[in-house]
Amino acid sequence: MMRLQWPVCAVVLALSAGCSTAGPSEESPGSPETAAATQAPQSAQVADPAKVLAQATFDGPRGKFELGVVSLTARGRLADLTLTMTPHYPGFAEKSVLAVGYFTGVYPEVTLVDPVNLKRYLVVKDSAGAMLGAGNEAYNIDRPNTLSYTFAAPPGDVGTLDVYFASFPPFRGVPVTR
Repeated sequence: MMRLQWPVCAVVLALSAGCSTAGPSEESPGSPETAAATQAPQSAQVADPAKVLAQATFDGPRGKFELGVVSLTARGRLADLTLTMTPHYPGFAEKSVLAVGYFTGVYPEVTLVDPVNLKRYLVVKDSAGAMLGAGNEAYNIDRPNTLSYTFAAPPGDVGTLDVYFASFPPFRGVPVTR
């Protein structure tokens, strides 16, 4: 039996309420498109598009998608990043698709970069190795989806970070709210 130390359990429990874990696990049988057809999107709420700090449209592997940065908030030793994403999938008959299906077999990796101190921040993982952030959830097609990620917070004197989503051009100078 695995025993977890109480601080780790407390952090994982406290963070799990703010993490996006909707959708089936990566062990789901069938193709990503087939799995998406049987899974309803489970996004609890969609970020207000009027409050987006930065937004861009990219050519993705299945069609264009809009990606926006809603917030980057440091709280203690952790930082929360909230994105909004509206994928388009021309010719796809279903209302949703799993992330791995939309991005042709890979999850979009999200990182933060401090260009001044030359430091890259990766999504925090819990004691079981699971990312504290969006994973292989079902994306609503042609509708906004809210994606949330948790990182180690940058030092207090860092006011902006660059946000990288997969291999697409980054959002530079995103303000860190404290």
